[in-house]
Amino acid sequence: MTERAGNPRNSSTDENVSTRQPAVILDLRWLILTLVLLSVLATLGNSLITAYRVQRDALMDHALQSNSAYASKVASSLSEFIHSAQSHLRYSADELGKEWGNAKVLRAEAVRLQKQDADFNSIAIVDTNAKVLEAYPDTLQINGSTLRSDAIRKAIDVKRPYISSAYESAAGNLVVFVSEPIYDSSNRYIGIIGGSIYLQQDSVLHTLISRHFNHEGTFAFIADQDRQILYHPDTSRIGETLGWSKTVDAALRGESGSVAVPNYKGIPMLAGYAQVPGAGWAVVVQQPREVSLAPLNTLMHDMIFGMLPAALIGFVLIWIGALMICRPLHQLSTIAGQLAATQASEQLRNVKAWYLEAFSIRQAMLAGVYLLQAKMGRLSQQALSDPLTGLANRRAMNDELRGLEQAGRTYSILSLDIDHFKRVNDTFGHDKGDVAIKQVAETLLSHSRNGDFACRAGGEEFLLILPETGVDSASIIAERIRQAIATCDISGVGHITASIGVATCEHVSTTSEVVLKRADECLYRAKQGGRNRVESSPQSGSE
Repeated sequence: MTERAGNPRNSSTDENVSTRQPAVILDLRWLILTLVLLSVLATLGNSLITAYRVQRDALMDHALQSNSAYASKVASSLSEFIHSAQSHLRYSADELGKEWGNAKVLRAEAVRLQKQDADFNSIAIVDTNAKVLEAYPDTLQINGSTLRSDAIRKAIDVKRPYISSAYESAAGNLVVFVSEPIYDSSNRYIGIIGGSIYLQQDSVLHTLISRHFNHEGTFAFIADQDRQILYHPDTSRIGETLGWSKTVDAALRGESGSVAVPNYKGIPMLAGYAQVPGAGWAVVVQQPREVSLAPLNTLMHDMIFGMLPAALIGFVLIWIGALMICRPLHQLSTIAGQLAATQASEQLRNVKAWYLEAFSIRQAMLAGVYLLQAKMGRLSQQALSDPLTGLANRRAMNDELRGLEQAGRTYSILSLDIDHFKRVNDTFGHDKGDVAIKQVAETLLSHSRNGDFACRAGGEEFLLILPETGVDSASIIAERIRQAIATCDISGVGHITASIGVATCEHVSTTSEVVLKRADECLYRAKQGGRNRVESSPQSGSE
């Protein structure tokens, strides 16, 4: 009886154990699968977010630098125009001072100046009592009349070259008046000659801004010292007085640079700003932030779909591995949370994937890491290279110099600047100017050795860093580069020359900033010495 009673209890216990065991295994399998999948997805999401942020910052930085350069170019062009206009007016003032009482001479000079300098919409010759002695074209028949405009009165009173604020003329046009004083042969102040620029019609402002390259969505506007808008793509805003504006305020203070700010409608903008020398005007170039970040959407789309095949394979392999064994999968899931780390590849190789399924999962994850690192590498390369020449940009140059400085290595710097480059742009156009810049870049590369570092510092300026090179050897290399540039026939441009400054660091305590400054000083001496030459500084260790 005891034996029979005991057997059923043992049988029941064994049955309970056997029925509970598969349930525990099944739960663990799904738990492992769920955790691993979530870990992989989180890692991929984190990697994508990191890539998005890095590329977003790079695009915004590039847009800010481009808009700052664009604003500086516009400001420089306006400054050149004002200088040219004042020079023409000054010549006319000198001629009129000799023949002040001759009405025919006044008439002929007004007509000649307006036709010669087409940037002025009208010319006026006014005596010290604000009486118009001659105006051309005289559509309102104001010859002989006395002007009441505050701008004209101030131009007369200052007795010096003058650029007015925007004001409404007698004809109802919003204008800026540029004037020069007139003195007779006895040096007696007798009047002014000036030209009007119409702001609400096609004028020099429209011409100078439109001839500069700009990206889609980018626009420029100009404000005078009184914060009145002189030029804006929305012509209805010309003449409007601005309220508070961070960019305009900074430019009016004589600063230049770039900043991310919202516009008056609250739209985030990436803006560059600069002041027009000689006029004190503010030039602001803006681009909506969403426009500058538009390429990022395409990049992220391609990145996600490029990862999908590897991700799908990884998910299948993870499912197979989860059915068979826990430990290798646990290791892989732990590493999956750190795929963005530089040591992720090495950690994956160290996983003991002694069976085929775990090995395949590891390989799939390695493929995903390599794909991510490759795309991140391309993004980093784009952020560190100049888009026109393919040379390294200033950021990469700073990194290279920082590395040389930290390592305490000897190096030389060649600071190169194309001579009279503005003349190339003005004569042949900016497209040919770009061709010349590319040719100089190719010349630098062709004369660089393994380990040398060529970069475009900005505009027509280039740098060549020569590790383990003294000043004598660097000067020889610089002279070869100078000769190669001078003898090269550039299609559509002809021959150009370049000036080069050479500086060397052979002392551990000398910073890269000091060496760069010396190279720039040598470049300045080369420019002052007649251009198309090489100047070098003494070795830092000899100072």
